[in-house]
Amino acid sequence: MEGEIFNKISEQYNIEIKSGRLKRDVPALLSKDRKIFYINEKYSLESQVYSTFHTLAHIQLGTKCSNSTAREEKAAVTLALELLIPKDEIVQYSFDKLLKLKDKFPYCSYETIAMRLLSLRSGILTIWYEYELKSRRSFSEQKISEKPDSFEDECMRYSYKHQYSIGRANENKGLRCFSYFIREDSRKKVILATERI
Repeated sequence: MEGEIFNKISEQYNIEIKSGRLKRDVPALLSKDRKIFYINEKYSLESQVYSTFHTLAHIQLGTKCSNSTAREEKAAVTLALELLIPKDEIVQYSFDKLLKLKDKFPYCSYETIAMRLLSLRSGILTIWYEYELKSRRSFSEQKISEKPDSFEDECMRYSYKHQYSIGRANENKGLRCFSYFIREDSRKKVILATERI
């Protein structure tokens, strides 16, 4: 499967792909002449694939990976997600199907799949590693609070405590949360998708 996805990238974008240990601590690196992708074996397949598509998105948009503006970076993320997970293959799914979608897109991380779902609907994606808040984002233009709501926090803690994924709604707050407990290597992670109801 690993070779399959990189063969597809190589054929579609006419780029040679080589793997090995890179001196720079990045999942993938494009040569200056833009003809060779170097894949860092130190990283997971999901990180290698996302990094490759993110770089391809910047190339298609005519922007640079480093020193891009917030707007350019958001456009690159949106395009990378579309290239990785085309809209017509995911639009009928909701956040409660995240685990099923991982089977459909095995070269994508749960976080990438959740971001793709988020890009197609309004909501908030929050990621915790070992109870520590790592990121919180929305693809809508609406401003979101940096801190999760108490209901979101409650769902996250339940998932950690029971090492279980849940879906819950709080009609008083008008929120529905899908909280996924994910074990990656030795780390425990919770991915929380919050929608208004």
